[in-house]
Amino acid sequence: MTRDVGIIISAQKVEHYEIAAYGGLVQLAHTMGLEDVAGILHETLEEEKQADVLLTEIAEHNINWEAEHEEM
Repeated sequence: MTRDVGIIISAQKVEHYEIAAYGGLVQLAHTMGLEDVAGILHETLEEEKQADVLLTEIAEHNINWEAEHEEM
């Protein structure tokens, strides 16, 4: 389980990077007047945010607790 915690943390680092990147791209697309592109990028941004929420829920309600109680 401890290894699973590390995997989740790593996955969340990637999600946070993607959220930052897509957030910036959405704003850039708006600035450039590319509203269709901004809409598509915003959808992807929301998907990345949902993935982060899901990873947090898995960690908080399952994996972290199991790792804490894991025998060494």
